Amino acid sequence: HNKSAEAVNQALKLILKQHQILSITADNGTEFNRLSDVFSEEHIYYAHPYASWERGTNENHNRLIRRWLPKGTKKTTPKEVAFIENWINNYPKKCLNYKSPREDFFMANLNLKFGSNVRMSLVNRT
Repeated sequence: HNKSAEAVNQALKLILKQHQILSITADNGTEFNRLSDVFSEEHIYYAHPYASWERGTNENHNRLIRRWLPKGTKKTTPKEVAFIENWINNYPKKCLNYKSPREDFFMANLNLKFGSNVRMSLVNRT
C-alpha cells in the first residue's frame, strides 16, 4: 500500500470522477500534506493531533471494520475487503434515519434525477 501524498491524491482524483465530494477532513499524516492539489483550501479540514473525535465518522467506520479485521491484521484478500465494504454499506445508521448508506445514496441519486417527491422502500434480499 502506497501512502505517499501523490498516491492519495491519485486515488482521490479517481473517486472524484464518480462522486461529488464537497470537503475532506484528514489527520496530520504526511500522506495528506498535498490535498490542496485536489481540493481548494477552504474545503480541507485537518483534525488536531490526538483528537480522533474530530474525525468521528472515520473512527466509527474504523470500529465497524475492526469487527471483521482486528487491529494488527497483516493480510486480507480482496474478497474479504469487498465483504466488509458491502456489510458497512448495508449497515443502518442513526444519522441516516436508520437507512443504510447504500439506500440513502440510491435515494439521493433518484431524487436528483426525478425530483424530491420520489419515495421508495428498499428491501435487502441478500
